[in-house]
Amino acid sequence: MRFTEIWTTALRAILKNKRRSILTMLGIIIGIAAVVTILAIGDGFSNWVTKSITANKSGKIETQIVFLPDGTANTNSDPFSQRDLSLIEQLPGVTKVKQSSSEGDYKQLNLPVKNKTKSVLVHFTKGKSSPVVAGRRLMPSDNQTGNQVAVIDVSLAKSLFGSTTNALHHGVEVDDHLYEIVGIRSRVTDSVNFSDAMSSEMPANITLPKRVHQRYVQNERSGDVLTLILTKGTKASKLSKKAIRILETQGSMRNQGDYQSSDPTTQADVFGKILNAITYFVSAVAGTSLFIAGIGVMNMMYISVAERTMEIGIRRAMGARQQDIRMQFLLESATLTILGGLIGYGLGVLLALGISALPVMPFHASFSLGGFLLAFGVSTAVGLIFGVMPANAASRKDLIDIIR
Repeated sequence: MRFTEIWTTALRAILKNKRRSILTMLGIIIGIAAVVTILAIGDGFSNWVTKSITANKSGKIETQIVFLPDGTANTNSDPFSQRDLSLIEQLPGVTKVKQSSSEGDYKQLNLPVKNKTKSVLVHFTKGKSSPVVAGRRLMPSDNQTGNQVAVIDVSLAKSLFGSTTNALHHGVEVDDHLYEIVGIRSRVTDSVNFSDAMSSEMPANITLPKRVHQRYVQNERSGDVLTLILTKGTKASKLSKKAIRILETQGSMRNQGDYQSSDPTTQADVFGKILNAITYFVSAVAGTSLFIAGIGVMNMMYISVAERTMEIGIRRAMGARQQDIRMQFLLESATLTILGGLIGYGLGVLLALGISALPVMPFHASFSLGGFLLAFGVSTAVGLIFGVMPANAASRKDLIDIIR
């Protein structure tokens, strides 16, 4: 028999028992929908995190090169000359090079506390500081009016002044300048959790108005950080290595310090691997429903073989071969699971889009051809694997035994 005839016969058999066929497909639909939804949400979240880490506010990919001077370097000298910038701009994949100071929103410094040195984290803010337990928060107006004020945490307040109440309106020295303590925030722990890392402010021991600090601490150098803005698709880590090699051989300050890359894609890659591992693990758990659905398909096919013994006998008497019977039942099983897989994929896409459309979700679900091929391939494999034994049982039925 021709393949199309066998498949037509298989489709008639499926449509003849619609209710049983739908119930059998239900396990495949649920399993595929769950896997597709989890993969789409996981990929979307991973892409969002990677983009947040590696891209600036305009969405362009950035990487940085930092100059670390040694003891012989002149601190008033410009670490990057115009020739250095020109050499870097000529690299393929670099669209723009910016020079800036390494001072960001956070700074680690050592503070003398009771004849000892304590390492503290200083946060520079242009807006409001974190809520306080005593005193007041820093406000945007502190930056505008130039108030030389600070907020410190409970632990540092007790270490410096014995209690939170004693610390208020006293001074704390940062970079040789005194700031009045106007607020005490809650204790800062040594560990930083995920929510802190993704928020706008990490827990700091001291918070200062950023513009006020910049006004008092002027850096005469042009800047010790090069920010490279890259074209889309450029591998930031490889380009950073090329730029450092050029500076190490031709840089104006190559004999007075070292050049290091500050590549955000490295931490993005690590974070992406963790997310992928979690996504695949949850998908594997959801995929167990496919195994259960496969057993349901096998059970249905065995019932179908038992019910259609007379049909098998008639077809054998009319010249159908064993392989024709086997092919028919295999096609029935595969068609059943493929239809379930396609419906499950569509349902999974709708679920993922619905979840990512929620106001609390900061990212969109991500779909790929690989996800579709996975759903189609898995559903086909389930139908073929779990349909083999019933198909073999149908093809081995003896015509004499059927007639009896």
